[in-house]
Amino acid sequence: MSEKPVHLDSEWLEIHDPELDTAALMAEIETRIAQRRAEKGLPISRFPTFGPVPCPDRPVDIVYDPNLYHYLRQVNRLYHLFETDPHIVAAPTTRIPVISRLWALIRHHAHTLVLFYVNRAVRHQTNVNRSLVSVLNLLTSAYADQQRQINALQAELDSLRQQSQE
Repeated sequence: MSEKPVHLDSEWLEIHDPELDTAALMAEIETRIAQRRAEKGLPISRFPTFGPVPCPDRPVDIVYDPNLYHYLRQVNRLYHLFETDPHIVAAPTTRIPVISRLWALIRHHAHTLVLFYVNRAVRHQTNVNRSLVSVLNLLTSAYADQQRQINALQAELDSLRQQSQE
């Protein structure tokens, strides 16, 4: 159990005392929690963050596929945009004086009913899309980190080959 404790966001703890350091207090709490969990043989807990994971920026230190970041940025912008406004076009029956008002009222309520269920489905799909986009953002960040590690290992391998040839 040599894992370091995960540092929590200390915004939930606010102390207005100049003699107390909130960051130091949070670090002490985290250390004690980790020690207590280690004494009891419990693994260190890691909790997911809530809300969407932001889209990673294009890396400046590695070669990357521009299409990946272009489409990732597109999907981050578009995953939650659905148009579900009612569009009721005029029909020939709405021109008949006697039943036009009644028919317009029936059409309006029918569209409202359909949109109620469509909006429920869209809300669910937006939550799924948010999770999928967050996974894509995390995987893209992990990909960039792995590429940095590969580049570092390749540079180390090249230097070792060069040293062995000398």
